[in-house]
Amino acid sequence: MIKSNYNFTIFFTILFILLSLPNLNNANETLIYADDISYDENENIIAKGNAKIFYKNEFIFSDLIIYEKKNEKIILPNDFTLKDNKNNYYSGSNGIFEKNLNKGEFDNPKIQLNDGSRIVGKFAKRDGHIDIITKGVYTPCKSRIKIGNFICPTWQLEGEKILHDNKNLFLYQKHSKMRVINTPVYYIPYIVTPSPLRKKRKSGFLSPSISFNFFDTKTSQSISAPYYFNISVDKELTFTPIVKYGAGVDSSQRFILDYNQIISGGNLGLDLTFDSNFERENNNKWFSDASLITNYSKNLNETYRVGISSALQTSKNYIQLTNPDDDLSYTNSLSTSVTLEGFNINKLDDRLKANLSFYQTNQNDEDNKTIPTVLPAVEYYTGNSIIGNYNNSGVYTLYNIFRDKGTDTLAQNQQKISHTLLSNREFIKYNSKISLNSEIHNQLFNTENKKINSIDYHTGSYYRIFPIFGMSINTPFRLKKNLYDLTYSPKAQIVITPGISNTNKLSNEDSSNNSFSLTNFSSLNRYSGTDKLDNSKRLNYSFDIYNNKIKLNLSQSYEFTDNSNFHFGHGNNSNLSDLLGSAAYTGKYNTNYNFRYDFNEDFMKEQNLGFSTTTFLGSINASYLDQKSKINNIIQSDTETLNYTLNSKKFLKFSSVGLSGLYDLKKEINSEYALGYRYFDECFGINIDFRRKSYEEDTLKPQDILSIMFSFKNIGSYRSTNLAVSENDKQDIRWESFDVDNQSFEQYNN
Repeated sequence: MIKSNYNFTIFFTILFILLSLPNLNNANETLIYADDISYDENENIIAKGNAKIFYKNEFIFSDLIIYEKKNEKIILPNDFTLKDNKNNYYSGSNGIFEKNLNKGEFDNPKIQLNDGSRIVGKFAKRDGHIDIITKGVYTPCKSRIKIGNFICPTWQLEGEKILHDNKNLFLYQKHSKMRVINTPVYYIPYIVTPSPLRKKRKSGFLSPSISFNFFDTKTSQSISAPYYFNISVDKELTFTPIVKYGAGVDSSQRFILDYNQIISGGNLGLDLTFDSNFERENNNKWFSDASLITNYSKNLNETYRVGISSALQTSKNYIQLTNPDDDLSYTNSLSTSVTLEGFNINKLDDRLKANLSFYQTNQNDEDNKTIPTVLPAVEYYTGNSIIGNYNNSGVYTLYNIFRDKGTDTLAQNQQKISHTLLSNREFIKYNSKISLNSEIHNQLFNTENKKINSIDYHTGSYYRIFPIFGMSINTPFRLKKNLYDLTYSPKAQIVITPGISNTNKLSNEDSSNNSFSLTNFSSLNRYSGTDKLDNSKRLNYSFDIYNNKIKLNLSQSYEFTDNSNFHFGHGNNSNLSDLLGSAAYTGKYNTNYNFRYDFNEDFMKEQNLGFSTTTFLGSINASYLDQKSKINNIIQSDTETLNYTLNSKKFLKFSSVGLSGLYDLKKEINSEYALGYRYFDECFGINIDFRRKSYEEDTLKPQDILSIMFSFKNIGSYRSTNLAVSENDKQDIRWESFDVDNQSFEQYNN
């Protein structure tokens, strides 16, 4: 009977726990459950077997829990697990806690944070939102690497003391040592990093970096200690001082300020970098060089948007030296521009774009006096309107461009005011789509010091009205017995213009980037701008064959005008133009082919073949390019290259490799190629990249670039500069610190 009552009591206790668990999170009293609960002579509660103690939404599990009623202490002689109100788990042994679980001490702590990161150590003290771990180890790694008989995480930080601030979400470490695959890689006396649980920004020091530079027998060092300012919810600033010192080699300093602000309807970014020489002896000039990069955009209202961008530097190559990865390092000039855009000003679909631009070269072989200033350039698209059966629109253009001095092809000053009226109508008749199109250009130019015939200069005004008309007919059809469900579509177009040749009295400011290709084949004005206009009278004809996977095209034109600027200026040597063609297949193996064939010279001027597919090994992309030109049956230029890229799928769970290159088939050399290896698990990443650039001249040695980058979740990335250098150049090798996006680890872990 006693045994039956005991079993009934156990069953009722377990049932009560299961029914009460959903409400335990709201309990304000300390609740204890166990298989056996008793009292000792001091009225201490002793809970044995599946013991649990709850307070609010935190609880402890253990085989044995002793609650000292008098001292309101919880004694945990055996192993236990504590879950806090943020879903962090604490495991340990020999612990003592206050009844509200807010303070406590225990041995052999093992803490698993709710993002999967772990902290283990010898001893832990819990005081409110502060956890202090003695001889602790922190790692976000779940994966393990076996080295001999030892299993360790990919990387970890060991600290004499680790303090985890659960409220402000920071991780403080004293006498910290990083181990990668159980190998010590660096030591730092004190380091502060954001907790992996941190979701909000907070001011504080970021990960510092130390570099060592070797100059013959002398050694110098540089240290960087970035500080992050969380100014407000919409403003932030990162200040990074870099100080070089030691051996009297270099005592310069570099200061980097990166400011970002979210503003109503836009954002503002400022990047200021400047060098100084505070520590250099007998130095009266503390300021050396600087650059300022500004980006600002804002919606003024529902109609207008303004944008300001600028890149200024005190010397031509400062940005290239300080930030070689910036896109500005590869442009020919730096600009300061102000852009005003308007939408739906007078009509639903009209657009306005006004731009003011000032330029500055950043290449040593550029003459800054020939770089233009644009003050202003305005373009207004009136939007579409229907008059009768025609769709009509207009474009107003205004620019003022000037230089300190002109060039062989560009004037010193030029202003243009123009209006273009665009009109088109489409209708179906005779089972065909018929299109009527026109462009009427009204333009007024004022030009100063435009060089003519390499000797004379022209200054004066020029006005022209230039209409272009076109009519096209497109008649698609299918055959009754249609193989592959193909559609056949012949098309013809007639274009009529006044035939007036472009004058050399005008500076071509906006029509310089042009090509004869399928992209502009049927355009009325095939020039990219309107400083030059297409004076061609021509007949265009083309034939398309297509279905949902295959697309074929052949296009050609016949020129009636003997002085067509565009036609003859782009390599068409007779009235019958070169034949343009394309073929494309979309499927498992994506293939496209484009060519330009010269009937008159009977040779292929240009052809391009592209191929891409994805196999069980990875993705493959290849592109073949063949370009030729000849005059009087003599080939003047001949280019034949193969561009290839291979990216493997992940193997060994986290690894992948990539290969890319450009092979010159004529010179029989790899102009450049790159080989890379990537490893990214959930907490650690490594990139090893090798790139080589080769030269045709035997006297020039290939340029090799080898770099390694290590990425640590929640810590940052560290990348080397070029490791493939001579012994004399090794003095310049250094490690650079970068922020890391934790999504990179998640991306490669999927």
